[in-house]
Amino acid sequence: MKKFFYVATILCLLINFTAYSKEYRQIVSLAPSVTKSLYELGCEQFIKGITTYCPKGTTEKYIIGTFLDPDVEKIILLDPDLIIVTKDGNNKTVTEKLVQLGFEVHTVEAAENFNDICINYHTLANKLNKIKIAKEQIEIAKCSLKTIYKKLNKFDKSKLFWEIGTHPLYTVGNKSFINDYNYYTKTINVYEDVNMRYFAVSIDDIVERNPDIMVFVNIRPNTSEIKNWNKYKNVEAVKNNKIFMLDSDDIFSSTPLTFVESVKMLTKIIYGDVV
Repeated sequence: MKKFFYVATILCLLINFTAYSKEYRQIVSLAPSVTKSLYELGCEQFIKGITTYCPKGTTEKYIIGTFLDPDVEKIILLDPDLIIVTKDGNNKTVTEKLVQLGFEVHTVEAAENFNDICINYHTLANKLNKIKIAKEQIEIAKCSLKTIYKKLNKFDKSKLFWEIGTHPLYTVGNKSFINDYNYYTKTINVYEDVNMRYFAVSIDDIVERNPDIMVFVNIRPNTSEIKNWNKYKNVEAVKNNKIFMLDSDDIFSSTPLTFVESVKMLTKIIYGDVV
């Protein structure tokens, strides 16, 4: 009996070691944030396919469609040993189809805050045997955020409105990691009272909440949207010319390190060169 348990233990250790030491050489990334994470973790040479808005990097990769509508046939032709998707962004039907086809699919969970971003990053790194790199970068990011936060102690908190869609108007509630941009830049999301991630709002309600700052986040920044708001002269953000436009990739495609860069960017446009 002792011999049986000894053999069983050795087999379990071998299985765990094999699972841990698996290397992926044919990776397909279906989200910009995933692709950025792979670059930071030193896995670019193993990426074979990316979506349209993913950063291109330095090695040749196949474009397998868009973030929301990837081409399954192109993915099949690449014969990936790992496909990485996001729970809150990628098409669920496509993800399920890829699993049914027998591909190994790793899903990055939705993030409600910066800590979730770090957990997702750590989990992905563990999958790729890059834990050491991930821990170092997460620690660097956390230290940087503490430094920024301390430098903003002298400022009063301003009310900020996030516009993430125009037709209809969409904004951010308190269930999205976007709110941690508010925390680390010493601002208050005017819709922090809404227990949702993203939702439609009316112009009248935004005017009533009277934000001090307005940040428009779009895939293709369009200054005409700022002009459309200029007629609302009673809104503090309009009155004080505090309307800013940012690329969605800078805000939504976050890794621990790029989150810090986004906080720095927001801090600069709100407060000037204080960081």
